[in-house]
Amino acid sequence: MNSDIEERICMLLENWFHYDSNDCGTILACMRSQARMAGFELNGRFAAAGLGAGPEARVASRIVKRALLGGGDETSDYSIETQVREWVLRNPMKGRR
Repeated sequence: MNSDIEERICMLLENWFHYDSNDCGTILACMRSQARMAGFELNGRFAAAGLGAGPEARVASRIVKRALLGGGDETSDYSIETQVREWVLRNPMKGRR
């Protein structure tokens, strides 16, 4: 895993989507799980995975793509917020990053 990419993801979640920094650990753990199920690591290659990895992994890959300042995508902020909210509510808190 690339800690620089994980830091960018946390910055995006905190600054753009206004999530608490304590929730970033839980969100990153869920994103890592989705990346592993799709056969990737949480890196730039996963950012290009898209819908081929599955619906939850699509959201995770689009978060990575936005964190790496990628171009436009088909995933709306609403669908990202909905999925991330489910991850936070359904998984135990992991703490900060």
